[in-house]
Amino acid sequence: MAVVFESGLARRGGRRATASLLSQLGHAAGLCTITASFTFLFALVIGLIR
Repeated sequence: MAVVFESGLARRGGRRATASLLSQLGHAAGLCTITASFTFLFALVIGLIR
């Protein structure tokens, strides 16, 4: 009984760690997308001025 309870806790902790990692990857991907779009627009404006 106790072994089943402990493995259940370990499984839930693993899911929480995976969800946290996926959340961090999602935030990083969003940040990269925003940075890339601003860089592209900046390069486009510089190209139009010149």
